[in-house]
Amino acid sequence: MSDKLRLLAVGAHVADVPKRAGGTLARYVKEGHKVFMATLSFGETMESYLLWRKKPGITIDEVRAIREQEFLESCKILGVEPIMLRFEDNFPLHPLPKEAPEKVAELIRRTRPHILLTHWFLELYDDHRITGKLVSTVARDLAADPKSLKEKGLEPWSVEDVYFFEPSIGEADPSRFIPDLYIDVTDVWDRKLECLKPFWFSQTDVSDYYTTAALYCGGQVGVKYAERFAQHRIRRVFKLFPTSRLLGGQ
Repeated sequence: MSDKLRLLAVGAHVADVPKRAGGTLARYVKEGHKVFMATLSFGETMESYLLWRKKPGITIDEVRAIREQEFLESCKILGVEPIMLRFEDNFPLHPLPKEAPEKVAELIRRTRPHILLTHWFLELYDDHRITGKLVSTVARDLAADPKSLKEKGLEPWSVEDVYFFEPSIGEADPSRFIPDLYIDVTDVWDRKLECLKPFWFSQTDVSDYYTTAALYCGGQVGVKYAERFAQHRIRRVFKLFPTSRLLGGQ
């Protein structure tokens, strides 16, 4: 097996993943791993509030085009492969199109990630909570089911672990988010801040907010900057307890 991993991060809107896990993605790219950054929608309504104020009379298609360009530029800065599922963001994002589970399953089967990141499934914000539930459920069931999606010609793929990125500051306790994994992003923090810049035309610059959050998280584990995640093990069946990690893969 190759030492190189594939990581897939899925957000509800174009700026969600860079804000919450941009440092982690930059870390994996720096280590030579393959990283995909996916978004369910353009974030053309609520996430584009500043753009709507700046340009009265702008059309929804024009907003989507601007947000898409921002997303692509952020991906380029990070060195990740961009994927847009192009669901409509009608504020709120739900109800999702009926084909949403199948589209996410196809995404997982095409990218075949070893590591999957998405929103916390109990987050207070509807769009994020719905995305987290959709992605984690599809990863467990539809994407891994050999009886499903045969007509697509894509082999089933089982993701071993899903990691949920932290909700916004102040929402962790109400949404029952308990982090159990920290990624040290100190030496890629400049890249994290750089990947956020394309979004500040459509949104307020909150670089200081995320820097403060990363300093707080880093202080908990003895590094300068960190991003926090909650781990979710995908349900699997074994005849014996898996020991590959204990034995170093031997």
